[in-house]
Amino acid sequence: MRRVALIGAGFIADAHLGGLATVKDAKVVAVVDPSLGRAEAMAGRIGAKAFASIEDLLSADIADTAHVLTPPPTHRMVAEPLLAAGMNVLLEKPMAETTADCQALLDVAAKSGASLRINHNFVHHPAYLRLKAKVDSGEFGKLRAVQMRFAAPLRQMAAKQFGHWMFDSPRNLLMEQVVHPLSLIDDLLGPVRLSGALPGEPSRPTEGVAITNRWSLSFESDRGDAQLQVILGANYPSWSVSALCDDGVIDAEMFESRVLGRGSHAEIAPIDHARRSFKVAKQAAGQAFGGLGSYAGEILRFAGKSDGFNRSMIGSVGAFYADLAKGETLTGEAGLRLVALCEDAAAVAEAAPIPAVAKPGTNETYDVAVLGGTGFIGQHLTEALIAKGLRVAVMARSTKNLPGLFRHAQVGVFGGSISDPEAVADVVRRAPKVVNLAHGGGGATREAVTAAMVGGAETVAEACLKAGTERMLFVSSSAALWLGDKSLILDADTPPDQKPDARGDYAYAKVVAEEAMLKLHADRGLPVSILRPAVVVGEGGAPFHSALGAFNTETYCVGWNNGKNPLPFVLAEDVASAVIAALDADLEAVSGKAFNLVGDVRWTARQYIDELAKATGRPLKFQSNSNASTAGMEWLKFVAKKVSGRKGVPAPSSRDLKSRGMVSEIDTATEKRVLGWQPVADEAKFRERAILVHRD
Repeated sequence: MRRVALIGAGFIADAHLGGLATVKDAKVVAVVDPSLGRAEAMAGRIGAKAFASIEDLLSADIADTAHVLTPPPTHRMVAEPLLAAGMNVLLEKPMAETTADCQALLDVAAKSGASLRINHNFVHHPAYLRLKAKVDSGEFGKLRAVQMRFAAPLRQMAAKQFGHWMFDSPRNLLMEQVVHPLSLIDDLLGPVRLSGALPGEPSRPTEGVAITNRWSLSFESDRGDAQLQVILGANYPSWSVSALCDDGVIDAEMFESRVLGRGSHAEIAPIDHARRSFKVAKQAAGQAFGGLGSYAGEILRFAGKSDGFNRSMIGSVGAFYADLAKGETLTGEAGLRLVALCEDAAAVAEAAPIPAVAKPGTNETYDVAVLGGTGFIGQHLTEALIAKGLRVAVMARSTKNLPGLFRHAQVGVFGGSISDPEAVADVVRRAPKVVNLAHGGGGATREAVTAAMVGGAETVAEACLKAGTERMLFVSSSAALWLGDKSLILDADTPPDQKPDARGDYAYAKVVAEEAMLKLHADRGLPVSILRPAVVVGEGGAPFHSALGAFNTETYCVGWNNGKNPLPFVLAEDVASAVIAALDADLEAVSGKAFNLVGDVRWTARQYIDELAKATGRPLKFQSNSNASTAGMEWLKFVAKKVSGRKGVPAPSSRDLKSRGMVSEIDTATEKRVLGWQPVADEAKFRERAILVHRD
């Protein structure tokens, strides 16, 4: 029995646990994470021990195998002592930051005799395995060349959150994303050599940030050649692989898990072409029904995960332990090859690093502190505060790769989270006025979401009370309101939803957080005001807002209703102006009060989608829906989960589903009078600031 330690308790750890659940001769005995609380939470779920460091794990001597799941810059420093101690290691891709670091890991593994494999899990993707089996069968003749297109969305790029390591350089982006298709090319053709690299013109999603996200790469090997086209940040995901053989072509679409083979028959060309089309159609239909069956099996819990990613993870983890069981020593050479390919390609496009923001002095003071200030609303607010000549202290989880705005002389940037009392206190003490825009985090359960969001808000509030803050603004959300009754007209005196237990986790947590802030105001004099932005749109935000409906793909918005009711849109710049107005307003008039931020241009969901389609030239569609239809689907999912034996599954809330439609009217007369706030009322200007900013 392999005794396994997970090093890192982040998102990818759950995928590894899914893979390990299928390995009979492996048991997770330890979880290691610098955040001991996070390690303990995961360890408690699976009956393992928690450790805060590699040293503590090695001292305990309870594991012989480790999965290293930490960020890429730490791969060498984390994996090296484990390998040196003789532990077998499955290391997440990329192997390390540089080929020198990769070679160091190979050397220490060779010296200790430990096995090392890099988790290039997509070489175990079901679609790729089917393609490879067809190539190896010889049915289509000898493989001669591979053509591949890798067009993938990039969530962080769309959200303009560039603190991730991959945005530090073109090399890092290749190693984080393009290593996936490279691993398939290397596996199909054997060790490949880079024969050409042509980077596209860098994208400039915001001031001071340039990202090389388009590439044309060519490779050669003893077995054949390959071409790879890369588009990162694509709207429509497509990962296609074509294996060109002497007597046919095998095509795979990885994201859709579809594989089709085309070869010749004995008939004359027209009949041959017809037979080929019928055969391809038969293959496609069979795979379509198989995919639906797998999904049904997953929902009903008589089969495992049906999506390609989780199945590839299960295959990769299983192959690692199967090879260990055979007594093979795994060397990790493929990981070194792929890092070298990324280094070689990036050499033609290495850009100057984005300058780091200046580190504020120990005793520097500011006019306003903005927590969560690098986000969508935060950037608009910071820019507006600078324009007023104010000095701004900005706190954010990541301070890397920030736009030029945050290198302004009037701005000081502080790293930290609102879950960290010391970091919050250090920022709050520097300014008499504080704006809390930070979300606080999420979680897998209502309790976890509430603890993160409410706990973070209370941490900021306590720091403000201790520092004697003159004024604090807590930026909540219109999700805290009940908006599901079209006969209602809400205003600044309308309380949060009085039935929060019947709402979703996010709305529930927002209600509880608002109540906590108002209680601190009543009991301890916290000078807090609450601002509730509604459907915030504008430059820097995602155009596909969830208030419009569900975007299973960007092309189709499945509405929460028929999409004909006016929605409470508000421009991000108008939210910023409202925040500044609340900071400057008479304290007695705003303290302990809540204000709803809704603009004067209130398009329907249908109109918004139509306007966005015209501006972007994309075939965007609004698909009408009914609350009953949405509720029916949610109840079907719930019943299926309960029948399959899942525990702790909450029943769907009709109240939450109705509120998503936002059919209630919101009157902002009080906000305009008390704050002196004037949001954009001109439809042409709204179109320019909300829609036209999303044109390429």
